Amino acid sequence: MKKRKWLGSVLALALTTSLTLVGCGSEPSAQQGGSSGGDSKAEKKDELYIGYVVNFGSHEWYQNIIKGAESTAKEKGYKFEWADANIDLAKQISQAENLLTKGVDVLVLSPVDPKGLSTIMDKAKEKGVPVITESNPIEGAQTTVGIKNLDAGEMIGKWTGEYIKSNFKEKAKVLIVGLPAQQDTRDRVDGFKKGIEASGADYEIVQEVDGSGVKDKALKVSTDAITAHKDINLVYGINDDSALGGQQAYEEAGLDMSKLLTIGFGVEGLAGKDALTSGGPYKAGLAMFPEYVGRTLVEQAEKAVKGEKMEAHTITPMTVMTPENLNEFYTKEGEAWKINFDNVAKLLQK
Repeated sequence: MKKRKWLGSVLALALTTSLTLVGCGSEPSAQQGGSSGGDSKAEKKDELYIGYVVNFGSHEWYQNIIKGAESTAKEKGYKFEWADANIDLAKQISQAENLLTKGVDVLVLSPVDPKGLSTIMDKAKEKGVPVITESNPIEGAQTTVGIKNLDAGEMIGKWTGEYIKSNFKEKAKVLIVGLPAQQDTRDRVDGFKKGIEASGADYEIVQEVDGSGVKDKALKVSTDAITAHKDINLVYGINDDSALGGQQAYEEAGLDMSKLLTIGFGVEGLAGKDALTSGGPYKAGLAMFPEYVGRTLVEQAEKAVKGEKMEAHTITPMTVMTPENLNEFYTKEGEAWKINFDNVAKLLQK
């Protein structure tokens, strides 16, 4: 909080502004940042100004986080500006410094490398600007917003094991398409292993590969794995691109698609949801609801500037999503899927 006057303005706004989100904003550009939610700070000094540096803005997961954050900020009358580091740590540092220079009240980061942002944390502290992170924690941040990845991995692993027991006539030969460079994605793999083992299913993990979380790389490394192990019949990916890259490699190898089970993580955009409803091998994914994450980032930013007590980890909803329950949480509108925030929020009560 910078001024008492600002605090009074925010509290008054909270009493008069509806907290019901009315849908997502327009699709953000993947390569450059944008702003929304009001006039410039010079013209409207009492406005909450949130700056967000995303690590990979061309990915559907982050695009939908930005949509959720933008629409929430607009509804609350806050200014929201974002920039895309495009997996470049030096660029993320520069963009974060720029936002601090502009005078943001809260800095939000999806870290390219959590260990490489200590200088930004020091500068934010000097300016009295709280920092909130998405998915991966940074020492000194007010809170990290996201799911419990280890628990989520175990949840989808148990579901997979039960599916194997009910539907497979032979041992499941598993290819894991991971991203070992990040703690959250390592947890998704470790949790999956724990869950599938606990299920008592008949399975073998044939190979683990690093797909870097992007489809082209996932396709390449999965192609090599499937060439070496043509008995693979189950692909587990740490995000939609990883799972669908592995699935495409299987199909391009000319193998029988009716024998493949694809399990994803994220169900973060069009690709995952369309795959779920296609009737193909993609039978389930651990849904993380990026639009809800974006909304939560803005809500936590609001708490931070008010000086409210915050948990080190702000948990967001998750569930195993299948073709049968997809419509509980998303409605198809043309080519887009609109989130049902109320139903998603109920998952936190279970």
